[in-house]
Amino acid sequence: MFSFVCFLWFTVIIRQCFSVCLHDVVQRETQVVSPPDAFTQARRLVSRATTWSPHLPLRVTPWYLPGESALLTPPQMSQLQTAMKEVTKTIGSMLSVSRREGPLLLNRDMNRYCRSVWGDPSLLNYKRCGSPDNSYHGERCLDVLIPDSHLYGYEVWPMNGTEPIHRTLDGAGVPDTDFLLYVRVAQTKKCALQPIVIAYASYCQLDHAGRPIAGVIVFCPKRLREVVNQHPHIVQVSLHEILHALGFSSSLFEKWIDCSFSEYGDLCSSRSRVTNIDENGQRRIYTPTVMQKMGEHLGVGSTGAPLENQEKSASSHWESRIMQGSILTASINPPHLTFLDPITLAAFQDMGWYKVNSSISHQLLWGKGAGNSFGLPSTCHKASEFFCKNKSDIGCHHLHLDKANCSTDTFLDGCYIYKPLPQGGECWLENGSEGTEEIYHHQSRCFFSNLTRFPEAPKHEKVKGRCYLHRCLGPNTFHIKVQGSEWTDCPAGEWINVAGFDGVLLCPDGRLCLGLEKPLLPTSTSTSTPALNMHKPATRQDIRVQVTLMAGLSWTSEKKTLLMDEVLGVIAHHAGVRSLRVYRTVPCPKRKVSHT
Repeated sequence: MFSFVCFLWFTVIIRQCFSVCLHDVVQRETQVVSPPDAFTQARRLVSRATTWSPHLPLRVTPWYLPGESALLTPPQMSQLQTAMKEVTKTIGSMLSVSRREGPLLLNRDMNRYCRSVWGDPSLLNYKRCGSPDNSYHGERCLDVLIPDSHLYGYEVWPMNGTEPIHRTLDGAGVPDTDFLLYVRVAQTKKCALQPIVIAYASYCQLDHAGRPIAGVIVFCPKRLREVVNQHPHIVQVSLHEILHALGFSSSLFEKWIDCSFSEYGDLCSSRSRVTNIDENGQRRIYTPTVMQKMGEHLGVGSTGAPLENQEKSASSHWESRIMQGSILTASINPPHLTFLDPITLAAFQDMGWYKVNSSISHQLLWGKGAGNSFGLPSTCHKASEFFCKNKSDIGCHHLHLDKANCSTDTFLDGCYIYKPLPQGGECWLENGSEGTEEIYHHQSRCFFSNLTRFPEAPKHEKVKGRCYLHRCLGPNTFHIKVQGSEWTDCPAGEWINVAGFDGVLLCPDGRLCLGLEKPLLPTSTSTSTPALNMHKPATRQDIRVQVTLMAGLSWTSEKKTLLMDEVLGVIAHHAGVRSLRVYRTVPCPKRKVSHT
């Protein structure tokens, strides 16, 4: 008999997880299929023989591939499906489409199933398939083989005959669906090359008007397992990726249509040009609703909304310097700092395929009222309430929910902003800290301060981000409370003193008590997984687990590690644990293994 012992350290926390998006790269590799008679003229007829209903909520149907769940435990797969249900519900409340009657059927690509087409205009079967391609084995959506039951059939015709020489019947289709989303869990090459990526998505089928009707989302299992207990993060990443597949994709800009003077089944105009480059070299979207909402946000007349400028071609993301907090920036921030913003919804309105419920949007505070020059690389280094200068300084994220450090990344073009600390900076998350003037609580926010208690600490410490309680009295009006102090009035925009403390504290202006805060708890969680209660402090518990392996079996170190990861994963799931650290005794591998 052989045995080994593992000591487990459970800490109930939420980690600040980050991810990046690969949509533009993935979409370029995805073959897109349109109906055989799709129009490309300046004005296109959306539908002729097809019957369409009035605009109704968009129905996104996730299709889970058989066997794909093998890379996740049943509880993990259940949590993924729960997150996808929430995402599809959000999309249904956000977008409406003119529905086509009957089940959704996808098109086949004639260039794939047909080896040759009758090309003589005098022939009866001109432009019809004349001979099949024997290498044809069906349609794919990215790397997913589409079931035949989801596809239209196809025919092969003689030169002038009235009956086909080969016919494949239509499949049954997918009922109650406006967009079919194939969900894949796989450790692909892209997952391996980009370990920070949680998921990526693309569209692969369009309807007569150019609207995407099918796509695929791929979840990288390693990263997915790390965040599987963080329901809001999975929801956020999934929503970001599916919004690309639904139309916010640079490869679809040329297909956006203007149906403002017609219905979806009538004649709509193609938008002559969706994007252009401004005088500063910044590519922007110039469509009516986008320009209106961007102008309202910056406090100027209508202006284009900026796209990420990392590539020479148009990007499928908003510019990070100017649109921090939007759901569609390239670098995906933590869920409580990310919003479905009015400018993103305006883009979907201007696509022409959807009617948009703008009431569900959340106002952006980043750059609010800052004018046309906001966020330019030439201006971001100047003194600003949004940008910072001193690298690595600990300050406050602009929403004041988190402590943050002054840093930059590849999407910020040399500009520095206060980015939330990777861990431990959540003022709104109780952590049991004592012996300090700070207070971590669901009603705490981050304040710039150098307060020190008399006479325990030296005076005139450096100002930095600290966590204190706040309570709202009205719009932009609040009190603050430091550990050991009474509630103190905090006039927005002013530096104040706190009785019993040396130093000062800055009261944010236009950041707190505006009625804009969204819940920090997920709106829905899996019934099998306890939700994190932010009203309780984090806890720690040490547990000893002994696993005994039968003699005679061959157990490599790698197999032992995989076994323990599965055992600990089950324990963590049933205990409702958010983070788990493992310290193994001999003869386990010497490395420390983290299971989140």
